[in-house]
Amino acid sequence: MNADDFGISPRTNQAILQAFLEGLISSATIMANMPGFDDACRLVHEYGLRRRIGLHLNFTDGSPLSSEIADCPAWCDGYGGWRRQRAVLKLSTEEARLLETEIAAQVMACERRGITPTHWDSHHHMHTQVAIAPIVIRAAKSFGVQALRLGPNCGPGRAGASNIHRVAARVHRSLYNARLRFHGLAKTEYFGDADDTREVIRTSSADTEVMVHPSFDMHGRLIDLDGQDLRTRIEDLSIPVGQMCSYYDVHPQFAVSVA
Repeated sequence: MNADDFGISPRTNQAILQAFLEGLISSATIMANMPGFDDACRLVHEYGLRRRIGLHLNFTDGSPLSSEIADCPAWCDGYGGWRRQRAVLKLSTEEARLLETEIAAQVMACERRGITPTHWDSHHHMHTQVAIAPIVIRAAKSFGVQALRLGPNCGPGRAGASNIHRVAARVHRSLYNARLRFHGLAKTEYFGDADDTREVIRTSSADTEVMVHPSFDMHGRLIDLDGQDLRTRIEDLSIPVGQMCSYYDVHPQFAVSVA
């Protein structure tokens, strides 16, 4: 049960911390280039969460950490901020190099604060994009990361999408997930949000990553991205006692990199 967006803001950090303390999540992925990053790092060490933290690579929100990529129009706008979520089908050699440099900068920002991420995923699933995926896979292997998030592979899919789009998306995710398995970076069989994974969890014992986005509503209630009560949403999954765990818990080899 992974909480995305750790570090996006101090308020979100508090929501994620509360979810940890209440046993609603088992890991979180941190954003190294967002305003709440330093606060998130402080909480990781204060509450002993170091073995439950992955990296939430971010190429679409805020500004990059490396200076060169901020001047590249393929990646950033005229103000040096990331361009918004989009399809990335092709990159030049230079554009790919700049992204590799930025990935390294986000990893090293964590390392400097005593956090070695146990796994990687990304904001808006950008690591699954056609031109970005091979760069992220190569970087993960170079840093000794042993798990990358799958592309969503269960549930009904995006509401309102055409049949052609659904089929194309399914084929792309299948190819991407097959590539992760080939490189030994797929450590779960399924990935999706709480709605996507409900049937899989109910009918299968397969390792499944569930994505949530803890935050607070205006009344201070802990909710997920769509506004639903987070505790109710997770309890509805009926995960057996003792079966919610982190990548570190499931795969002892992570002890080499994060102990």
